[in-house]
Amino acid sequence: MQWLASAGVPVPTVHRAEGRDLVMDRVTGPTMLDDLQRRPWRLLHHTKTLAEVQRSINAVTAPDWTASTGAAGNVIVHGDLHPMNVMLGPDGPVVIDFTNAGRGTAAFDAAISYVLMSTFETTGAVDRVGQQLLVRAFHLARGRSLVDEGLAGACDYRLADPNVTDGERRRVERLRSPRSERAA
Repeated sequence: MQWLASAGVPVPTVHRAEGRDLVMDRVTGPTMLDDLQRRPWRLLHHTKTLAEVQRSINAVTAPDWTASTGAAGNVIVHGDLHPMNVMLGPDGPVVIDFTNAGRGTAAFDAAISYVLMSTFETTGAVDRVGQQLLVRAFHLARGRSLVDEGLAGACDYRLADPNVTDGERRRVERLRSPRSERAA
């Protein structure tokens, strides 16, 4: 996070890092998801913001000590960017939760965000419609060709996660199948 902050990426200021312990600034404000639930008309604005912060992360060259995500590349990858990991602070958006960060490609990072947002289990018709709109808007805002380039690898990465629920697994497998099979 300190590396990203020095490159201008909006992250909380880290004051001390010792092993797995971090002392950092507390970000006040709602998550992007909380704000979307209160003000759904801001969906396009928030989707553009999500794409912009991801571009800013992916614009940073990964240092040699950064772990690989499995996608051969040399940029910083968040690996878990979605509206619950963006805080809307008083000075603008702040990206949190870099647990899955590493080295990879922008295509992989865009695609893993797309996969996570597409397959998140929601309840209720309104939430599902909102999810579909968010995913479609992100696909456009981040770039269809970029997302599609990394989609197979992102699906495989997600399917390898033992914490994926059965419902998520079915959705990821559907995304992983060729478009012709999905349309059937």
